[in-house]
Amino acid sequence: MPAVLIFFLRGNVGTDTYYYLALLDDYMRYGESAARYEPGFEFLGKTLIYLDLSPRIALATIGLITTLLLCKSFAASKRQMLVMTLLVFPLYFFDFTMNGIRYGLSFSLAAISIDKLYLKKYRSATIWAVIAISMQYSAALVILPFIGALVKKRYIFIFISLIILSYLASPALFSLFTDRISGKTDAYSEIFSPSLFSGLAPLLTTLVIYIVFLYFNKGNLSSKLIHVILVLEIFSFIMAKFTYAGLRFQGVFMFCMILYLKHNIDIISIGYIRKLIYILILLSIASLMLFLKNIYVTVDGDMSPYLPYKFFWEEQRPYTL
Repeated sequence: MPAVLIFFLRGNVGTDTYYYLALLDDYMRYGESAARYEPGFEFLGKTLIYLDLSPRIALATIGLITTLLLCKSFAASKRQMLVMTLLVFPLYFFDFTMNGIRYGLSFSLAAISIDKLYLKKYRSATIWAVIAISMQYSAALVILPFIGALVKKRYIFIFISLIILSYLASPALFSLFTDRISGKTDAYSEIFSPSLFSGLAPLLTTLVIYIVFLYFNKGNLSSKLIHVILVLEIFSFIMAKFTYAGLRFQGVFMFCMILYLKHNIDIISIGYIRKLIYILILLSIASLMLFLKNIYVTVDGDMSPYLPYKFFWEEQRPYTL
């Protein structure tokens, strides 16, 4: 609850908070905005404003939706709840709810979609996947590795066929999609990774989860998926030496590794689970320390966007931008 209050009661705190408040403020005043985002996120924002929520309350509500979706996804067992507490919370929670609002919402929706894939509820998984991708397109990168591992090849063929048919039926829609992707690619190409060691923390975190799971998963077969996720993380780390996009991809595939652990931690025998949890606790502490360090980092003399923290009623305009 304290963590929820931190993002729910915040003022103009967080890297992208100002831009999202501006978007919602435009919806409230004009019904539309010159700023363009994914269609699902725009629809959600307009819906919240239509419900007569102020821009600030609407933005806080999106963070609350993300929190509830994560809790739903990780509530299947006590072990899964531990994974959320020890890994998702320190690594992603405040970024999901105070900074990367769109990707936080889309990743939490993607987690629900993957839950349905494991249950072989493909129709439901598809619906959740479409909603997730409509919030931010990078959710597709979270879902696709699991589709490749969990879905029968004939269903993948049907899915690809539907995409082709959809393109033939509405080329304009796909043009909009590719234009958005192109815009993101151009933006990332202008932002370079700040140092040679950029991305080392997510790589090491992913590697620790990979090694620890395989070590304690004795006597059980491991899916090829865990190896694929590690390879994608390593490739993204190399990519991060040349472009900021690599760092974003690292965050995607580290989340994939956490989701893989979530869905497989229950097969770890009782004799090993306590040792695994101890290691995850150490990893959690290290992640929290790194997060706190990043909060206090200054860039070009500017303080972190998280500091100084202000409540929304301390702003000149408490409910709007």
